[in-house]
Amino acid sequence: MYVCIDCRKGLMDPVSRIDEPDAADRYQCSYCGHRATIPPLMISLTQILSCVLGLGFTLFLLFRHIGNALKAFQLGLHGDMTADILLTGLALLFAAGFTYTILRASHNLRIQFLYRHVRPSA
Repeated sequence: MYVCIDCRKGLMDPVSRIDEPDAADRYQCSYCGHRATIPPLMISLTQILSCVLGLGFTLFLLFRHIGNALKAFQLGLHGDMTADILLTGLALLFAAGFTYTILRASHNLRIQFLYRHVRPSA
């Protein structure tokens, strides 16, 4: 049960639109009318888990291709270095995307925690 963080008196009830069959993640306070989007807990947890796994695999590939590019640079093999540099850039792009998704999912968990653990006032 979610408690409103504005008034601390009302409970947050699911709100749905006419074009939606069920209430997704939008809630409205039954006491003061405050509206909030509270993401589901399982979605945030699965996002974090899948991104941590993806980030680990991406970092493995990133370090591997950086090592190959540096080895080719030291040996003077510039033709072999181009592919590794491009793959390193792609791995950096994926790492940035996974990191952003982890940050957004942790922000959603924080919102979930705020609404779930508010003590209602008397």
